[in-house]
Amino acid sequence: MSAAVRLLIGLACLGLATCNITQELQSLNQLKEKKAPFKACIDDSDCAEHGSGWACFQYICYPWQDDSKVEAKHRMKTCKTDSHCDQDLSCHRHPDRRNILKGLCMEPVVDCSENGRSDCPARSCCNSQWCCADEYFHQLKSLPCGSHEGCKDMGYGNFCCPQANKGNETMPSVCCNEDPNPPPVITTKPPKRPASSASSLLSPFTFIAFLIVLASLRQ
Repeated sequence: MSAAVRLLIGLACLGLATCNITQELQSLNQLKEKKAPFKACIDDSDCAEHGSGWACFQYICYPWQDDSKVEAKHRMKTCKTDSHCDQDLSCHRHPDRRNILKGLCMEPVVDCSENGRSDCPARSCCNSQWCCADEYFHQLKSLPCGSHEGCKDMGYGNFCCPQANKGNETMPSVCCNEDPNPPPVITTKPPKRPASSASSLLSPFTFIAFLIVLASLRQ
């Protein structure tokens, strides 16, 4: 192979490697762009770390009282009725209307409680109730859990699994699909047959000999 051919092959490989690196960087940038702007939640207790004025709307924590610190591109319009929202959005009110006086303009609710993700084209089913973006679904799977049934009901896993503690910090349990306490494997061995002893093998012959001796004595 001539030096020129080797040089062309080397340049082609270099170009291919550069193309692959560019594609990987683009994929990483897309993942960064998909990072959820809000913390996911199951109920208001998941938003308590933010302080008062925050509540759980469907599956996101949002500062309904004052959202001035939220980036403008992520800020959501508050509402009390659908008429306060744009045409493609509807007003989602919080269940605690006595204390949380505003709702959020969000995408129309798509109930996925019956069939899960299959009811949500190209999206996931959050809290076993609302269609949501995948990034929120993955956040919710990482929230602390209390029971196996709770994980199953939410669709985040079949089990509630304890995590390994980090130093002196006790880590909360999270949903998973691998049983943290699998049943013991029971192996049954066939019963051992008693070893045949010489006496047991000789006993029939001894009995026959006894009969012969007894018969000869009677004669």
